[in-house]
Amino acid sequence: MIQNKKIKINRLPGRGVPIQPKLYSPDGKNIIPAMTLKGKLALFVAGLALFFSLLYIWLSRVTIARSENHEKQVFITKVISRISQVIQNEKQRMATICFNWAAWDGMYEYAEKPTREFESQSMPAAVIPEYDLNLVVILNKRRQVIYHEGYLRSPLHPIRVMPGKAQNRSFWEALTRSFEHPGVRSHICLTEHGPLILVSAPILHSDARGPMNGRVLMGRLVDAAFNERIGAAIQERTDLLLPGQPAAGLDAGQARRLLDEKFLLKETRNLLRLFIVHGDDSGRPAYIIRVDADGTLFRLQRRAGLIFLHSLLFSLFLVGLLFYFFTERLLLRRLKDISRRTRDITTFEDLSIRIPEKRRDEIAQLSRDINTMLERLENESARQRQMENRLVMNEKLVATGRLAANIAHEINNPLFAISNSIAVIRGQLKDAGGDVGEVLPLAEKEIRRVRKITKKLLDYGKVNLESFQESDIGLILGTAHDVLKLGGQIGRTAVSWKKREKEMPLRCNPDGLQQVFMNLMKNASEAMGGGGQIHIEVERTGDNYAIHFRDTGPGFPALIQQRIFEPFNTSKEEKGAGLGLYISYHIIKRHGGAMTLEEGPGPGAHLVITLPQRRGAVHE
Repeated sequence: MIQNKKIKINRLPGRGVPIQPKLYSPDGKNIIPAMTLKGKLALFVAGLALFFSLLYIWLSRVTIARSENHEKQVFITKVISRISQVIQNEKQRMATICFNWAAWDGMYEYAEKPTREFESQSMPAAVIPEYDLNLVVILNKRRQVIYHEGYLRSPLHPIRVMPGKAQNRSFWEALTRSFEHPGVRSHICLTEHGPLILVSAPILHSDARGPMNGRVLMGRLVDAAFNERIGAAIQERTDLLLPGQPAAGLDAGQARRLLDEKFLLKETRNLLRLFIVHGDDSGRPAYIIRVDADGTLFRLQRRAGLIFLHSLLFSLFLVGLLFYFFTERLLLRRLKDISRRTRDITTFEDLSIRIPEKRRDEIAQLSRDINTMLERLENESARQRQMENRLVMNEKLVATGRLAANIAHEINNPLFAISNSIAVIRGQLKDAGGDVGEVLPLAEKEIRRVRKITKKLLDYGKVNLESFQESDIGLILGTAHDVLKLGGQIGRTAVSWKKREKEMPLRCNPDGLQQVFMNLMKNASEAMGGGGQIHIEVERTGDNYAIHFRDTGPGFPALIQQRIFEPFNTSKEEKGAGLGLYISYHIIKRHGGAMTLEEGPGPGAHLVITLPQRRGAVHE
């Protein structure tokens, strides 16, 4: 079993061009040569050719033979669709004529009061042949026939559709149903003269005012002329058969199947014969259209399919060959060049190497991306070295701070003894003058300063001793301000913040946060000489609080800003030890928050404290 495989690149003697890469085991023994991308590409093209060869055999023997049924179904669907489209176009044409007549204001008045004068002047008998119609009927709103005109094409003679005959029953039923719908309606019905396509429209004012005053009906017989129009539309031979006529060449079972399924395809040696049934509104067969199509078309399609498959197979072989040479020349060679140039980068010894960006394609984009990555790696490497140096320095400073805190604790007792001794000396030498009178106040002042420094150092040692509980940010801010104000530690500095009516709950160490807020307000007041203004703003974003401290002072010097949260970093010269912001920073970190110094457009400092709303435990 091979484990921990690695790639060795064998090079030709005296040259930098690698030969075929091989896989080696950890003991260095050659196991198997690794296939190059060029070899894989050749194998892929060969496999593709084999796959399409097998696909060709399967398509030629199975798919094409079975596709004839699909082609026949397509033929049936196309024929039925075209015939339906011819009938639909005829209905739309008749509907347009019928609607124009029904919307005529003169027709509206005629429906109320028929006159012979209007019929002779406005509805001449020639209108039926002119519009290629067979029948025009006008009914009033009481469904009474007030005008009836009809002609047969061949021979040309008048016809009427009498209501008393059984052959005309579906026609008069369609007329009755048309009054139930106010819009234009179309029907297919049977009459004594043959199947009829009937269209009716309501008689209304041209502006659609007033009630319906009757209906105009126009009819077109499905006759020999209509059959010729259907044959011209589908470009096949068609015959029109009535339901009572025997369908030529169909037995009783096929005839029943035709009436049930509404179409039937029957094949002969040279013909495809399609029967299509069209019914009236009640579903009864109205007429049958028989379409005879030449079967030679399907044989030509089968032959065309075989020719297409031969051409496809040849084209695939040709495209595969061209793809191989194209890829090898424009892709593999350039990738090999990129691999050769980037091989020395893997050691991270020289990140200044750059790949030439030739042409304008994806490979050039890859080169640009690699160059960008190398540039970022080079910058990140320099940044990492800088961060390592800063981490070492911070560790030294932290160790120094802890040592200073321990020293402060040790010297605190001697410091108290010295302070008490000086107080006793001052009590005994109340009126001391000369050098003693000058030295004693100076010694007391310096002892007080040392005690402040030791107190800050001892506060550093207490950062880890924090207990968390539920509290309110507004309450902590108010307490910190009151302590500073009553103690006179912020002088005339005005502190303002927008107090919210609702509580701002926070799980925290209230004493620790109060110490942080007092440090920030006291530092700002001292920087402004006991005057100026401090504005505090609390924002809630999601589950976090952002507390902004802005003042009108001079701000932090650039040198201080670089090490603002490091220990013993102060801009107060002899007034401070440089531990206030450092301790405050670590208290906020223990709460899982952050403290940052923001740059504002105006003068003054802007410190931002970010705290999570809830915190279950101390964050180390």
